[in-house]
Amino acid sequence: MKNTTKKNKQRNQPSEKTRWAYWMQAIEPTSEEINEAFPGYHPQWVRLSQLRQVTGQNFKGMRDILQITPEQCAAYLRVSPGTVRRWENGHASVPFIAFELLRMVSKSMHARVSHKNWDGWFISENGSLISPDVGGNGFTPVQLNILSFQRGEAPQLRIENARLQALLDEAQAENTKLRQMYVAQGVVDELAAMQETISGLMSRIATARIIPFTAPTEQLREKTA
Repeated sequence: MKNTTKKNKQRNQPSEKTRWAYWMQAIEPTSEEINEAFPGYHPQWVRLSQLRQVTGQNFKGMRDILQITPEQCAAYLRVSPGTVRRWENGHASVPFIAFELLRMVSKSMHARVSHKNWDGWFISENGSLISPDVGGNGFTPVQLNILSFQRGEAPQLRIENARLQALLDEAQAENTKLRQMYVAQGVVDELAAMQETISGLMSRIATARIIPFTAPTEQLREKTA
């Protein structure tokens, strides 16, 4: 009989992988009932159920994690606030189902969006995060990852944009300078052409032949002489 009981207990022990998972998560498997009900493989939610003992102090710790008052906790569990206080003070045993319910709520994805800053947000049935300000189909994990990447990339893009803007400003200043020089050079060229024209006119005037004209009386006097 003893050998049969020992063999059954060995057969009901967690598998090597399950024991490794317990060890990695710092969980002590303490329930023989669970070993018997889940021989070999223990699901993750079963392993986590053994993470803490059901005590009044641990129950209060779960309530503090959820950031709810004894009155709010009592309203959620459909018990009186006095009952919650008796559990936490050790004057009454904490029902496992009440403790486990708070623990599973604290681990749920819905609890993650229960902060005031997430007022109105919720996770839809298809896993999208729905905003009360936007609505629609919400944000998928892929879209949130892209937004997170873009947010991290934004400072670098701003730096690169500032660098390119500086180069553009420098190029525009250089272009303005070149245009001014071009205009100024055009005026200089025009003045040089005018100076050359004037010099040519002055040269022609200086070399022109002067034909003297004799007064008529002098010409008659010469003929009669």
